Amino acid sequence: MEVDKSEYIEIDGCRYRKNVGIILFNSDGKVLLAERNQDKIIYKWQFPQGGVDTGETTDTAVLRELFEETGIKKAKIVYKDNVWRAYRFPAELKFSAKKAHDYYKNVNGQIQKWFLIEFCGNDADIKIPNVELSSFKWVELSQNITRRVVPFKRDVYRNIIKKMKPILEDVMKSKSICKKK
Repeated sequence: MEVDKSEYIEIDGCRYRKNVGIILFNSDGKVLLAERNQDKIIYKWQFPQGGVDTGETTDTAVLRELFEETGIKKAKIVYKDNVWRAYRFPAELKFSAKKAHDYYKNVNGQIQKWFLIEFCGNDADIKIPNVELSSFKWVELSQNITRRVVPFKRDVYRNIIKKMKPILEDVMKSKSICKKK
């Protein structure tokens, strides 16, 4: 497994923070959307995601971030998309960044590897920490999700949903990997 030696990737003079995106699905084939804990934004919904720390693999980062954002420990990686997918932060986000998110000022955006992960627990196992995220809901995996996320992430969401939807459909036709040993 490749260990990331830096938290950043530079492309054409732009600096991106390495990140993992999570499409978590339940036994009904629905995916978890989390609501951002921000009052002043219209598009509050997103898939769980988070940064890859120096010295960490994306496989390690994704399970750590899943736990940090949702409290979920009962999950299995089903598929990893090995394509780095980038989005840029809009200028207004970079210039209005709060001190807690100074990295907005030092990077142009985030570059993500995406994972499809099966949730092996039940809703009582989900503990949204109310720091970045405030609630969650289960929805069908479709392009309609893109209308709920901030505009600057929409292209990445369209592309990853297009890629992951047939994989999720195939997984749902087979038996749960949570039950396999």
